[in-house]
Amino acid sequence: MELPPSRHWLLPFHRSILHRLLPEDEELRDLLVILAPGLGLRRVVSTLLRVYARPQSLVVVVNASAQDVKGINHDLGTLGLGHNAIRDVHHHMSSKQRTDLYLSSGIISVTSRILVVDMLQKRIPTSLLTGMVVLNAERVSPTSIEAFIVRLYREQNNDGFLKAFSDNAEHLASGYHKLQTIMSQLRLRQVDIWPRFQEEINHDLGQRRADVIELHQPLTPRMRSIQNAIIQCLEATLHQVKLSKLVTDLDDLNVEQAMYRAFDVTVRRHLDPVWHRLSPATRQLVGDLYTLRQLLHALLSYDSVSFYEYLETILASNAPTSEPGAPQRQSQWLMSDEANLIFHEARARLWQEKQDDEGMSFELEELPKWKLLAKVLDEVEQDIYRDDSSSSHTILIMVQSERTVAQLRTWLSLAEGNTASPGRPYLTACLHNYLAWKKSLLSFQKERHVRSNTPESPNPSSSIHEALRHKMMRTGAPAHKRRRMRGGMSQTSRPSLAEDNPFSELDHVAAAMDPPPALHGMDESKEEQDPGSTDFFGLLDLDHVIVVQSYQGDNNDNILQELRPGYVIMYDPNASFVRQVELYRATQSLSSELRIYFFLYVDSVEEQMYLGGLRREKDAFERLIREKATMVIPLTTNGLPAEEDADQRMVRMLSTRIAGGQRLVSGRRPRVVVDMREFRSSLPSFLHAAGMEVIPCTLQVGDYVISSDMCVERKTLTDLMQSLNSGRLYTQCEAMSMHYPYPILLIEFDQDRAFTWQSMGDVRSAHGRAQAARSTPSDLDVQSKLVLLTLTFPRLHIIWSSSPYASVEIFADLKQNYDDPDPERAASVGLDDSLQRQGQREASLNITPYEMLCSMPGVTLKNAAYLAQHIPNIQALCETPLSDLQSLIGAEAGRKLHQFLHRSLA
Repeated sequence: MELPPSRHWLLPFHRSILHRLLPEDEELRDLLVILAPGLGLRRVVSTLLRVYARPQSLVVVVNASAQDVKGINHDLGTLGLGHNAIRDVHHHMSSKQRTDLYLSSGIISVTSRILVVDMLQKRIPTSLLTGMVVLNAERVSPTSIEAFIVRLYREQNNDGFLKAFSDNAEHLASGYHKLQTIMSQLRLRQVDIWPRFQEEINHDLGQRRADVIELHQPLTPRMRSIQNAIIQCLEATLHQVKLSKLVTDLDDLNVEQAMYRAFDVTVRRHLDPVWHRLSPATRQLVGDLYTLRQLLHALLSYDSVSFYEYLETILASNAPTSEPGAPQRQSQWLMSDEANLIFHEARARLWQEKQDDEGMSFELEELPKWKLLAKVLDEVEQDIYRDDSSSSHTILIMVQSERTVAQLRTWLSLAEGNTASPGRPYLTACLHNYLAWKKSLLSFQKERHVRSNTPESPNPSSSIHEALRHKMMRTGAPAHKRRRMRGGMSQTSRPSLAEDNPFSELDHVAAAMDPPPALHGMDESKEEQDPGSTDFFGLLDLDHVIVVQSYQGDNNDNILQELRPGYVIMYDPNASFVRQVELYRATQSLSSELRIYFFLYVDSVEEQMYLGGLRREKDAFERLIREKATMVIPLTTNGLPAEEDADQRMVRMLSTRIAGGQRLVSGRRPRVVVDMREFRSSLPSFLHAAGMEVIPCTLQVGDYVISSDMCVERKTLTDLMQSLNSGRLYTQCEAMSMHYPYPILLIEFDQDRAFTWQSMGDVRSAHGRAQAARSTPSDLDVQSKLVLLTLTFPRLHIIWSSSPYASVEIFADLKQNYDDPDPERAASVGLDDSLQRQGQREASLNITPYEMLCSMPGVTLKNAAYLAQHIPNIQALCETPLSDLQSLIGAEAGRKLHQFLHRSLA
């Protein structure tokens, strides 16, 4: 196939990748491409899709995010195909709309969950697919839906192509033979690896190098002291974690790895098998690793006022509380000498009290990069003034986060004209806002504390509010109780404050401060101008603007092409963006030199992370190259990858247990009806891999119907506790007991965690961290509710499964000597008789609104179907009068539903 003209779009190494993706030999059509980040992977994918965008071709893009689809559509528009070339399939579309879309030619992006259901229900012509493109291939695993999709695709289509892409070499190189596992799941035999040090890439990007000026900025002495203290706290905390007798595989982890984004996730993954056996102190230490790592990054990106406020927030969350039953454990690092140093230096960055009088010296230490940025902007301004050419003078400042974007935009608006201390106005405004917030919160907490001490007032109900009260009142603590205070200030250096006046220090600080500056430098006269005046409105000249933008991944290419900046300031280092600038420079015929300023804190965590990231990426590519040379992929007689690999060997063996394999020999596969919502889990994929026929359907009762008499409700540990607390599990068991002779509750554990009831307490921690939730029931409460459930429903069978693999084996055992379920009958169970006569097609069109309806007060499984029959959508339901609702579902149920829909939130 012929590639479209590049028009400064593709470099020679891009064309080499595309020639590998579009070979003349059809047997080599399937390929996995691994490209280093920032080298234009989206360009390659967009050009490939442009080649296949022809009549009578149907290409499906899998595992693409909304941002990926938007970016590829933008690139396809650049290539002359239109900005809506990829049609996106979403859950709002009905099954008929999706079927019509599949039958038309073109490029379609569809979520994995919708695609696997449509493939099983024969809505998409899988045998007629031209090919499939899988993005973010590093996410594919034996338990992922994408592996299920590829298996279904290859069962019905051996002629279409499959091309997978990834730019995350570190993830692919982690673990044991992960690259081989991913290739086996994708049924691929070929992989192309393109690192930055590849000879062809190095040659193409080295033709036109940009003018790069590296500026290494040292930290201030106080920032360096805080950084060293945080690192020492990290070392001590990690050492304490390793001292646990149950921790055996963390010896290879060190503090250098703790600075990276996924460190706490790595530690938690190592500790998951024994997490339920760890002491609360060890769990607290794991959570402290996350806190200290965030604090280390905040030191370099937050201003001095925001950093000190962040420290106070950490202290507030660890303050003791008088609430009954609340844990009183403090983080150990807060009690160390290093923590005293951190708080002392952070406070000294703001102000210091003089010893000779009661005055106050305001330091308001600026971030070192601010002064560096001011000098660079002044140098650029002088350069622009001397430049008489018509080249672009746009200045692009790239930062790491949106928070830094907002910070620099405000800083730029306030720093104009202040060359000696450009950050002073910004910090003054931040300090005024901080003191106003703290004083108002102190007033609220004082009033609340007074009310809580009266006999008539109830005790505070929120532990975090109580912690904040202790934190905010600590400045007014008497001298003999300042032992737990974290701020590093000695007793003599702090003004003596009366216990009943916690605002003395705040008033003292506020009185010594300068007035806050006006935002954006606007005075009152400008604010009072006629709103209808157009003197300050109009189109901006992009050749004379400063744009502050955060890194946006592949979208950075579009930013560079649209702005065409003459100066790029990398305020925060980013290796991927450096390559994108190289790519932009190599593909554009620029009339002038592009100047790049590269900021980096020397001898800092930022420098260590940047250089360490480059080193880890290089090592990852080298490991992938070695693995490619030695890995073995099993083949079948026709030369294609085997249907099952080593990771699924256990699941494959289960198919022989289904009636001794007699049904498979006869050509009839055992049938299981699966609810649509269950395709979020990996169990339907495993059932299919074990030789069962999986039929997706919208079930009103149960999650799996394995025979005409057996229905299974599957619960993970998290879902089990939520269902018990809300009473939903009682309703589900009641419905199963009403319609099936053998109702089954399957409680499934995580395969990566211990198969024990004690591990259930771990699911309460938020975001996988170490701190247990305070409002969830105990293990004993959950067990008691399960006992009551079995007493209420004597025919209910509870089955415990250690993992999805074990669930497949359980299903295979249960299906022996039982008939296969009827999908139409299984879908009709629980529906109203009048709705059954209309058929289930209308009921399965819009799943999400129907689920919303079923979750409303007054709505049950029976009257929900009746409401859906008479009311077309949620909007019409909200407009239905009370009398009509009561006539449909009854007086009390109608009143509850109407009251819920029209309840005021004010």
